Amino acid sequence: MNLEKEPILFYSGNYQCKKLVETTLNEEGYHVMSSSKLNDLPDLKALSYFHLILFCPGADIQAEIQFLQEIKRFHPGESMPVIILDPAGEMENLEEFAFLDVQDYRSNAISKRAIRFAVDKQLERRRMCMEKDSELQRLRLEKNKKNALLEEVSLKAQESDRLKTAFLNNISHELRTPMNGILGFLEYLEDPQLEGDLKDRFIKNIRVSSDRLLNTLQDLIEISEIEAGDLKVKFESVDIKSLVDFIYKLYLPRASSKGLHLSYHLNISDEHLKVWSDANKLKGVLIHLLNNALKFTSKGDIKIHVHVEKGQLCMKVEDSGIGMNKEDIDLIYQHFVQIEEHLTRKYDGLGLGLSICEAYSRCLNGDLKIESEVDKGTSVSLSIPFISAREEERGAQNIPGQPIRFEKAKVLLVDDDPINLQLLDKFLKDSVDDLQTVRAKNGVEAVEFYKQSPDFDLILMDLKMPLMNGFEATHIIRQMNQEVPIIAQTAYAMHQDKEKALQEGCNDYLSKPLNKTLFYQTLEKYLLKLKVS
Repeated sequence: MNLEKEPILFYSGNYQCKKLVETTLNEEGYHVMSSSKLNDLPDLKALSYFHLILFCPGADIQAEIQFLQEIKRFHPGESMPVIILDPAGEMENLEEFAFLDVQDYRSNAISKRAIRFAVDKQLERRRMCMEKDSELQRLRLEKNKKNALLEEVSLKAQESDRLKTAFLNNISHELRTPMNGILGFLEYLEDPQLEGDLKDRFIKNIRVSSDRLLNTLQDLIEISEIEAGDLKVKFESVDIKSLVDFIYKLYLPRASSKGLHLSYHLNISDEHLKVWSDANKLKGVLIHLLNNALKFTSKGDIKIHVHVEKGQLCMKVEDSGIGMNKEDIDLIYQHFVQIEEHLTRKYDGLGLGLSICEAYSRCLNGDLKIESEVDKGTSVSLSIPFISAREEERGAQNIPGQPIRFEKAKVLLVDDDPINLQLLDKFLKDSVDDLQTVRAKNGVEAVEFYKQSPDFDLILMDLKMPLMNGFEATHIIRQMNQEVPIIAQTAYAMHQDKEKALQEGCNDYLSKPLNKTLFYQTLEKYLLKLKVS
């Protein structure tokens, strides 16, 4: 047994015992520090370096007993084994000896064999003791972590229940309040003597309450579709000028009634007036942003800006309203949280508008950004990839149903859903003549496949997967290769997921359900070096 790495402290006040022990320990190759004087021994803290103490008492037994007592007070039990070698057998007759916490005591004739046996036994027991302590510490830490996790989960569950209760209470309020106005004023309208300005005012109140009720129901339907993952995207040719002009005329009377100045600024060339996108989603974003702007602005301006820049269609709504602080912005996408903030308690509405806008933004592979300052106003902008509707229509006429084609590509497909893998494979087969695909069901397989064959032209990476998610897999692959294009594609991505994916090394980001046009447009960025047939 090689014990070089287990240092031993040896004290001997007996010359014959000292010579025998040192010879034995040296023959066995032990790492030993020897001393014949108590004053020369290390202090109690420094003794923790040693794994075993061998002690041969000499003439000053009382001082040696006291030293041993101090050692065991500082290093109790088998954390510091002590073996006493007492050839004269004097120490065991002392009253104090019975209270010494020593692990082995040998008297009378002491042989090399006895010394080796005692040393091996105590070092082995110490190792077992330390392993047991280490395991107990690990279990204790693990238990503490689990308890902390359980407490966190419990608190989150309680918070979730509280917020959902508040959400349901708010729904009840938003349904009952306008319904109260509708039913109440309808009763007055049944009075045949009601006429003139009073009747017109009651009819207007019913219309306002009806619009509020309709908006609430529409928000509930939209958020339900979002939560269920049932949002569908219908791409078509969208005339940006006509869409913005329609929204402007729709909201102009409401803005004027509050004394607000509503304007829109369209900075788009004629060739960019038509975009290939979902008209209803774009319209929905503008409606929700204007609803918020009108709700939280009591004086000043509301402006709509639309322009195309760096291949992105940007739509922005600015207001001079009450604004938000940083904490409000951080929570703005969590619709169960934001309804608890003072803004939504003070103003009507469910507080779901920006959550819906964010979901629409993801559907269109876009990005929603919010800038705000308390008492200064808020600016919310949506940027989506600009796809010319004219090019789409021309492409559809020239090559009916055919995507852009590439000559050759080797692609790593990473997704835990076999149906999604089949769909990705089909998309690629429709656009690549000479295609080679490798399928991975999780991040672990993706990393392993890449290590085995790093000559991929492209990687399509799902983010939410078992064993290893797409963020981790991308991070590891990026350590091996900074150049290979990695496109994130996921069904459950939130606003922060897109930012995290790009930070971890993804070149681009696609939201499920995948749109063919966006898919091939994104593909063209990274397979442009290949020949188009």
